[in-house]
Amino acid sequence: MKVLVIGGSGYIGSHTVEELLRRGYEVCILVRGITTHQLPTNTRIIKGDRHSPDDLIRLRAEHFDAIIDINAYTREATQLIIKTFDGFISRFVHLSTLAVCQRSSIPVTEDDAMVTNPNAGYAYDKAECERALRWAYAKSRFPYVCIRPSAVYGERDRLSRENYYLKRMISDDAIIVPDSGAVPIWAVYVKDLAKVLANAVSAKNVEGRCYNLSQPEVVTINQHIANIARLIQTPVKILHIPSRLLERLGFNLAHFPYALPNDELILIDTRAVRADLQFAATPYAQALRDTIEWFLERGVDSEPSIEEAFPPVIPRSRERVLVERYHKATQELEDRLTDEWLNEALPEL
Repeated sequence: MKVLVIGGSGYIGSHTVEELLRRGYEVCILVRGITTHQLPTNTRIIKGDRHSPDDLIRLRAEHFDAIIDINAYTREATQLIIKTFDGFISRFVHLSTLAVCQRSSIPVTEDDAMVTNPNAGYAYDKAECERALRWAYAKSRFPYVCIRPSAVYGERDRLSRENYYLKRMISDDAIIVPDSGAVPIWAVYVKDLAKVLANAVSAKNVEGRCYNLSQPEVVTINQHIANIARLIQTPVKILHIPSRLLERLGFNLAHFPYALPNDELILIDTRAVRADLQFAATPYAQALRDTIEWFLERGVDSEPSIEEAFPPVIPRSRERVLVERYHKATQELEDRLTDEWLNEALPEL
């Protein structure tokens, strides 16, 4: 089978390409320029722009059996793919995101309504990609499958949440966690995502469907941080600060790994992806260990992490000031309340 991976030179794409090659597929990668990853030598690199109709028409002449689209971020980009390849491929696998769901139910299922507010930015744009695919399937049975992962972690992640924690642990800085940190993280190991994307290329009776994807093991933010600390054998300092205060101070909550405002609780139904696309998760402990070892081998400060992707960024030096002041303020508040309480006249019994 001949497969084109759009975005195959990036983080998720490179793992997907490797998985396809392991299965013996002929793999081509569409790239616009220089890639930051070392690509396997047995892949064919095609230079081109996914937004160029002429470039896509030239691609169509390659007679691909399937396309995996890793980096469609607008409805227009998806519609151009549909227009060019409808009737010319047997499967189109679209990498979506769990963020398209409004999360109106617990657990979140594939039937949840999608985001309709244009102000939602990324989530709305990815939902528009899915709506374009739904329309194409209804019109001409365009053979798409959507994969909706939760947060993705693993080796080569240039938005790594885990490396965010590592940098602070190694520098002996406190880790600020919005609210309690007692809610689950929802994440999936990148190599597991790559396997699901590859499975979707040839799975039967999945056209026109979307699949939620997340690891089955429930781990809270606090536990996740503690597990990383144990792996590198270092003590860790965690400071919980209300998300409403962090926002007032100018922090972007997207800067904090896995945090949702006010400890929003999410549960994700993954029965469909396990049944239809044979999702079998790597054990969390192994996936986390492999991820941490990869960053340690390369040096955590030489690799980027999530705070560099979501401006405005509060400098680490200001984080340290906040930690010091918050500790001092909470201690003063506790002392004042204690004094007031103990000095009040107790009512006679």
